[in-house]
Amino acid sequence: MNRRTILYLLTLSAGTAFCQSLSNASLNGRYFFRHLMILGNAAGGVSEMRTAYGTITFNGSGGYSVAGSQIVGAGAPAAFNANGTYTVKATGYVALANPQRAGVEINAGLGQGGLVGASTEGAGGVYDLFAAVQAPAGGQSNASLNGAYLVSALEFPNGSAAQMRNAWFRMAASGAGSAGNLTVSGKSANTGDRVANSTVTAAAYTVSADGSGSLTLPGSGLLNGTRSLWVSADGNLVLFGSTSGGGHDLWVGSKVFAGATSATSFSNLHFRAGLRFEANKAGCYAGSSNSTGSGKLVSSLRVRQPEGVLDLTGANSYSLAPDSLGTLELGRLALGFASNSFHTNGVSTVDSNNYELSFGIRAAAPSGTGIFVSPQGVLNAGSFAPVGAPLSPGGFFTLFGSGLAGATTVAERLPFPTTLGGVQVLVNNTPAPLYFTAPTQISALVPFAASGSSASIVIVNGAQRSSPIEVPLARTSPGIFTVPPAGTGPAALLHADFTLVSAASPARRGETILLFLTGLGAVTPPVPDGAAASGAPLSNVNAEVKVYVGGRLATVVFKGLAPNLAGLYQINFTVPASAPTGSALPLAIETPDAFHDMADIAVAN
Repeated sequence: MNRRTILYLLTLSAGTAFCQSLSNASLNGRYFFRHLMILGNAAGGVSEMRTAYGTITFNGSGGYSVAGSQIVGAGAPAAFNANGTYTVKATGYVALANPQRAGVEINAGLGQGGLVGASTEGAGGVYDLFAAVQAPAGGQSNASLNGAYLVSALEFPNGSAAQMRNAWFRMAASGAGSAGNLTVSGKSANTGDRVANSTVTAAAYTVSADGSGSLTLPGSGLLNGTRSLWVSADGNLVLFGSTSGGGHDLWVGSKVFAGATSATSFSNLHFRAGLRFEANKAGCYAGSSNSTGSGKLVSSLRVRQPEGVLDLTGANSYSLAPDSLGTLELGRLALGFASNSFHTNGVSTVDSNNYELSFGIRAAAPSGTGIFVSPQGVLNAGSFAPVGAPLSPGGFFTLFGSGLAGATTVAERLPFPTTLGGVQVLVNNTPAPLYFTAPTQISALVPFAASGSSASIVIVNGAQRSSPIEVPLARTSPGIFTVPPAGTGPAALLHADFTLVSAASPARRGETILLFLTGLGAVTPPVPDGAAASGAPLSNVNAEVKVYVGGRLATVVFKGLAPNLAGLYQINFTVPASAPTGSALPLAIETPDAFHDMADIAVAN
């Protein structure tokens, strides 16, 4: 394979599912919510904890009102009422004013029957998890909880990380108030983070007419006492939490998948958010995760840490047993009914100091007529990371939709034209260079002059224009091309003789090889949009770039635009002598803005 062949990877893609575009009107009515929030110090430790819960009512036009209670530190619950604003984007992402912290924005996602998010935007020092489920209209009873549920829990008793707990359990709701006998698997910080099981006998629950209620766990095990509960309108999701003084916790429950599960049962795009506390440091994240049932969960997450905010694109292995329970890397994974939800926790098969809870809700799939660009289908052309991953100046991106072009056309010469097959793509009103246009897919380059935190994408096909789609924009957004083109699997890597690195022809420790990717941003000297990069002088990437092979830092020899090609970045790096060997080691890229870990590399001695 030569370098020019790499460009043709852009013409291929994995399929993507396309409902009507979302708006503020899509979020309307009463939801039950619970919001667990850490106010952190400079090192990410806990300065104060706040938990709010109750009902949040959205008016369908960008405003909400909260009626509930709030717990601060070790204090008792107090009445809590708040008003705020929200904006539902066409993608399904929601910018939600944090009800407990002015000037902070919760980065949320609107899914089927629920809303999940975390405060990744605005002032720092806030680490949280916001979960809301659509409240029923009334007429609920104990029969509203009926069947098997998996529950994940994260607790900070009295607002203290020294006593934090992480656990999961399976609950058999009888429909008449019995939750059965429970086996709780979990750990706590004050018992050395050791995973252990405890038994709860004769757990019981009540559900009132409005869908709220309580769950009582007798005994003195890891999880015990009474928690309030809030059941979703369809009965498939349940939120739990303490309403006692110092009761900072969030439990998420989901009705299990109907029938036996396997890796193939986990499918669809989900909006996801999570809160974690590891090594005395808090963090939170929000974004999307997509599974095609292949045993890999691909995610685009906006991550807040004490060091700052970055964009993470990654692929994590998962497994599922027939009972809806499985693993996601080292944590536990619970798959909800019809794969409409999932949640994870930090209870591993080995002891660890990672305490974590994440919650994902299936996203609606947009569709439309005319020239329609899927709001969830504007993607990095190398990684195909799901919606939420940013684009960057100079980077290749792919658009999916319908009615985008009249026929399939490929650019035959350089520089790439800004009109191809009678089609234009405008990025912040600037025509983008086009490599490929077809009725359902377009591959284009972000103009190098694009700036700001977002970009507006519009397709012009003759006299018709698509509705604008807003996507995040960052200085860098690395995406490694893979062979075959899917975003995951073997990276597009060449030996020095331009033959393909593969399991049959692996890279060697100490060998310098060539990696092809997109999304590394501005270069020096600059290159006109869509034009071939020069071989003398080379155009070098301005940003710092690090490469990791199997977790080991490699030596970067060159980072820049591939000579004599347009829009393709190249990194020449030397495989570390200490790199592990194997046919599919993780190959990761780090920049000041992002961490990308989706592709693999084969390495031998």
